[in-house]
This record gives sequence, C-alpha cells and structure tokens, in this order.
Amino acid sequence: MIRLVLLLLGADFIRRNWHVLAIVGLAWGAIGVSLMIDALDGVLNFPLSLFGYLLLLESLATLWVANSGIGAQKTLRYVKGGIFLLIALLIITPFHANNMLLAMLFGAAFAIGGGLQITSALVVRFPRWRAAVAGGGVQIVLAIIFVQPYPTHYKGTVPFCLALGLIFGGWSMIWLALRTRMLPQRVSVDMLARRNSADSRPFDAGLYRGDEAMKPMLLQADGGVLGKGWKAPAAAMETSPGRQGGAGENSPQEQDGDQPAMTVHVWTPTGSAKGPARRQPVIDRYIAAVDTNGVISTGHAALEASPDLYISLYPAEEIDRSPDQFARLLRATADNDVKGRYLSDYPSEAAAWCESTEKIVFRDYSRQRLERFWRRYRQKEIYNLTYRNCSSTVAQALEAALEGVIGARDRHWFNAIRMMFTPEIWVASQIHKRAQTMAWTPGLVLDYSRALRAVVHPRPLSWTTSLQLALRQSRRLREIWRARRSYDERREP
Repeated sequence: MIRLVLLLLGADFIRRNWHVLAIVGLAWGAIGVSLMIDALDGVLNFPLSLFGYLLLLESLATLWVANSGIGAQKTLRYVKGGIFLLIALLIITPFHANNMLLAMLFGAAFAIGGGLQITSALVVRFPRWRAAVAGGGVQIVLAIIFVQPYPTHYKGTVPFCLALGLIFGGWSMIWLALRTRMLPQRVSVDMLARRNSADSRPFDAGLYRGDEAMKPMLLQADGGVLGKGWKAPAAAMETSPGRQGGAGENSPQEQDGDQPAMTVHVWTPTGSAKGPARRQPVIDRYIAAVDTNGVISTGHAALEASPDLYISLYPAEEIDRSPDQFARLLRATADNDVKGRYLSDYPSEAAAWCESTEKIVFRDYSRQRLERFWRRYRQKEIYNLTYRNCSSTVAQALEAALEGVIGARDRHWFNAIRMMFTPEIWVASQIHKRAQTMAWTPGLVLDYSRALRAVVHPRPLSWTTSLQLALRQSRRLREIWRARRSYDERREP
C-alpha cells in the first residue's frame, strides 16, 4: 500500500518531503519494535480493549458503506469488514479462549498466504521469485509462532501482528524516501522499481546522482542527447519553452482539463465471448469464460490516450494453450517469450473484434510520463503469457501515467498520511499484490483501474456520501420489511 501511495504522490513529492516520510517511517518502526517487545515479555501494556472497540467501529463503517463499491471493491470491503468485525468481537468479549482463537485465526491466515505465495512463485517464476519463496517461508514460520505460541503468548497475538505491520511499513517508507532523495530529477519511482526488479540485484540497489547505468534511462526520459552532469535535464526542463518557472512533469499545466482523456478499455471474458457463456463464478470474471460451444475466451485490455497513443499487445501468433503445455506456459521465463504485435488504434480493433465491455476514463494524468513509458516499452515486441501480456502492459502504462498526479495537486506532506486512510488505496494494493505474484488478467486490470480512478478522481466527501447512500438504502429496506409485515398481518384471519 505504501508503494502505491508514494507512486501517486510522485518522485518530486518524495524529494521535497523525504525527511518527513523518513521520520514517519522511523516512528512507525520504533512503535512496532516497542509493541513487539510488549507482546513478548509476558506482561501486556497495550490497550487491547480500546483497540478492539476502535476496530469494531472501523469494521461496522466498512460494512455499512461496502455496498457503494463496484466489482472487487465491494467484495474486498465486505471481506475486510467481516474479518475486522470477527477480530474485534474476539478481542472485546471476555472469554479466555478468544486469545487462542485469535492466534489460530492469524496462524491460518499466515500459513495460507505463505503457501499460496510459495506455490505461485514456484509455478510462475516471476522476477525475484526466490525472494518470494523466502518470504512465504517466513510467513509459515510466523504461523507456527502464532499457533505454538512461542516466543510470544496468545494474549500478545494482536500487538505482535500490529508490530510486524508497523515495522515493515516503516522500513518501506524509510527505504523509498532515502533512495528517492538521491534520484536525479528526471528519474521516476517507476524507474527505481524497474532498476531493482531483476534477480541479480540486491534490494538496496538504487539510482543516484553519478550512477553511470542511469544515463541510458535519462536519455530515454529526456528524449535527446544528455549533456555533461546530472543537472542538465533539470536545467533544460526549467528553461524549455512552455515550462518556465520550474514546472515539473507533474505540473498543473500538464494535467489540466484541456488534454484528451485517457481510457482503459477492458474486454471481460464473458463480455467478449462469441456465444452465451457458462456461469462460473470468479473464474469467468478473472481467468477465462467458456461459451456453450466450448470456446474459451480470456478477454483483453488496452489503453487509449487520444489522438494518437494506443497500447494494445497481442501475440504475433496464437499460443498453444493445450492442457499438457499450460503449466509450462505459466512460467514467466525467457523461454516462454514469443513475438508480440501492437495494434494501432481502438476503432480498428473494435471493428475487427467487438466493442470493449468496460471503459474507465481518467481526466488527470501525465501525458509526458505515459509517452515516455510507451517509447521505451514498445522497443521490445515480446509477449509472455504471464508477465508481459496485454493486462500487465496496461497496468504498467496506467501506473506510469498516474505517477505524481496527486502530489502535483497538493504539495503538503499531510497528503501522504491522508491517502493512507483512503479505502480504495487498500483495495488497489491488494489487487496489485495478487497480480504481481500470479499474473495480470483483464478482470484484475478492470478492478485495479476502478480503484485507482476512485483515488485520482474522488467523489466529494466520498466517505460521507457513501454513508448517506448506505443510510438511505437501509431506510428503504426497513420500510419494505415493515410494509411486508403489515401486509402479512392484514392477511391473517
């Protein structure tokens, strides 16, 4: 979640406020360490009951407004609200067995999550899959610690989990703040992530002023020949026509209402099927749909920014998806790379196939970052079923286009804290996490785009509006129930 928040705030925002983010991360880590010590020493000072009541209020509010979501947003809100409600009730109810039940619940969650992560890493073999396997192993070890319980005890389960979240979250904030502080001005958070994505690079490998390996990236970013020194692109940006006054890539001039909107097109598996699709919940939403004739439809995703930018990746030749080859094709390795092809525009694709099922429109985005991403990405005409398909391409392009859009609106550091409590950020981060460890699909791109749009283009007073809608719906349901009850009473002899 922290990565997504900082991505939307942008590298320029982090450069300006890196010290605040680092201090907040350090404070989170310190609180997490103190909570962990408190959970391990056998004497619990953490106000567990107060935390339980606060968690109860949070769960009830989440469940109350969950119905205002769309697609996966609604499902994830209900799941989150239900889990938080169960945990809150186990905390505040005075039964001795509740602490053990909480430990079993967290242990099962960590064991299932670790097992799924290890399985997907071994099957897909995405970049850093070995680190993902190690992370899954750590989750299983933590599950064993919760169940035993050693070195903690059952009463310290909740503080121990909070401590883990704060420590890892604080570390992420400190790492990204310090690394981004050293970035040249024209380098983005997206470049930093790509630089450290290979298995051969350590986790602390970053980009910094004077890094010779940065010159090719800066050359692509600047679109021309670099001068001597790392300040040349920044100086050029400040003095170039139309950018006087030091306006950066995320300046309001670039993101005003005059530029054409950016549209994410999604062909869902059921919507793009040639015939009536067989009903298969979850599978036909996120994986593939099978029509009555047995034809499989996996859907498609594309991104359009008028008038001349269209991102739609296909394999140059149809991939053999026979069952005996399917497990091998799932691996995100170079031997599964095939030649790809990029379509030119949406009208021709829709005419050759069908209109997109869903369209998610963004008005506020960075056209320059999107074009820079597209110039770099289209140099390789490679298609991989798992890690470089149509959906992963659109997800990466969307992130590149939205980087820094919120940080450009409000440059105050409190903007980062406020975004931490935005419900759609949590939804988008969960979707991104699952897609990265498995594979992007059109269904995941659809839900991810909707969640990001809710963050980038929020409704005024979104929580208040959602609460009002939920209250009105509850009132209508109550009136219907009373009317039915009155009708049944009148019918009784």
